[in-house]
Amino acid sequence: MNQNSVLEWGVKIVTSLFAMFGGFLTFIAPPEEANSRFAVGLSSSLALVILLLISALVKKPHTLKTRRKWLVTTVVFACLIPVTGLVYWWNLNSLTFPYPPESTKADYVAGTKLSSQAQKYLDENPGKTISAVVADYGGLENRELVWSAEAIRNAKMRLLVTYIAFVLSLATTIFCLTESLLSPASKP
Repeated sequence: MNQNSVLEWGVKIVTSLFAMFGGFLTFIAPPEEANSRFAVGLSSSLALVILLLISALVKKPHTLKTRRKWLVTTVVFACLIPVTGLVYWWNLNSLTFPYPPESTKADYVAGTKLSSQAQKYLDENPGKTISAVVADYGGLENRELVWSAEAIRNAKMRLLVTYIAFVLSLATTIFCLTESLLSPASKP
């Protein structure tokens, strides 16, 4: 394969990965407010680098020993999928909120820690949702009264990092498994 066809092949594989399961990886990306396009783009780029790196490492046919090494690597990354996936899902659910309060789609990033004033207000009004607290503080334009700017930035970064970790553990598992199963075996 020449260099252009290797790159085209890699881009097609990564594009297919992101299109699989009805666009699942794109659908679960952080909200646009947390720079979801950046998260998806960076994840795609890093997945392509990993795929090309794996392809570069495997130029010769597999021996039984190298096939086992690829399978062990696959198992390690496969174990990371539920861990990184659940951590990301927990962050997505705890660091985003719907707005206005009657909305059901969590399109906005919260902070990692409520301001002391907002925490006191929430403690005094335990039935209030975070969306209702934001509304009571004057809406999205006053969100920094509910969380500090730093807490919101930290939440965005946490969403970005955990999303990328999940996507890369999934992509690396698929690429390693494919390499171990589809690469030609050496003749004994």
